[in-house]
Amino acid sequence: MLPGITILISPLISLMQDQVKALNEAGIHAGYINSFLTDVQISRVYAKALEGAYKLLYVAPERLESFGFTEFVSKIEISMVTVDEAHCISQRGQDFRPSYLKIVEFVGGLPKRPIVSTFTATATKEVKTDISCTLKLQNPKIVVTGYNRENLYFDVEAIKKKDDYVLEYIKRHSEDSGIIYCATRKNVDALYELLSGGGVPVTRYHADMAKGL
Repeated sequence: MLPGITILISPLISLMQDQVKALNEAGIHAGYINSFLTDVQISRVYAKALEGAYKLLYVAPERLESFGFTEFVSKIEISMVTVDEAHCISQRGQDFRPSYLKIVEFVGGLPKRPIVSTFTATATKEVKTDISCTLKLQNPKIVVTGYNRENLYFDVEAIKKKDDYVLEYIKRHSEDSGIIYCATRKNVDALYELLSGGGVPVTRYHADMAKGL
């Protein structure tokens, strides 16, 4: 609805790719720049953005410091800068990323200060204060929608043989679908091999996988 482009800062490559795909399928023109793209592909994204092809452009926070990006933003009208996973800016929260501290310098260096918006589902009172102060938000409107998710629950199990537990759980829920989150990419690959070898219809996804899989 705004006249220019929105720069959306996201820390996760897989997340920005999924969101850009969903936006384009919904008729909202969006693009992204991340380390998976070649220099030629990045140049094409810049060119399309300058032509007005995008309303949203997703970038990682580290991109804000690159010469090519700073040169690009000097030529385009930015209506809003949006920070996703904004808790990453706080050293008192989990997932702190030093590159997030560069966002305020990036916004301050723009010819005209755009609207600045931030989003997170994970913020204590102290982290919310950090977000507002560190980004120098001006009279921010703070919206808290609540934390209760009626369709979710947490259960903690003390398990010695995790592989056996997972196989047995899937066997008991053979008609259901689900997602298993793993701590590392190596664990994802190992669990995929275990389940596929056991005849379970399964696929895997992590950042090391080739684009398009």
